[in-house]
Amino acid sequence: MVTQSSTIPKPGKENKNVRLPDEVSEAISESGGLDILSEAIKPDEIKAKANLHRILSDTTRLTILQTIKQCDMCPCVLKALMDISDSRLSYHLTVLEKAGLVKSYKKKNWKIYAITELGRSI
Repeated sequence: MVTQSSTIPKPGKENKNVRLPDEVSEAISESGGLDILSEAIKPDEIKAKANLHRILSDTTRLTILQTIKQCDMCPCVLKALMDISDSRLSYHLTVLEKAGLVKSYKKKNWKIYAITELGRSI
């Protein structure tokens, strides 16, 4: 058990400590200590999640994603459903495809978009 007098170095300050509440000290201890907690912070994963959230923050992309979740779609149907220009639709489909949320495949002269497992999980 960690006592009320448990201290942690104050970030950015040398030789100055902060007294932690018992609950926080115990939680840190039960988690394996600060070193283990620090290792759990993975900057690359955080950047990837932030990028995904940025991509999903656009209502047009969310609408496209939700539509493609229903069934595979060609851009002409998406364009008609959403009343969107070709260039704008193409841009948003490219963003979604690069993010791994949708994939495309050719069927004769058609390009069809389908949801990926990642896209389905959103």
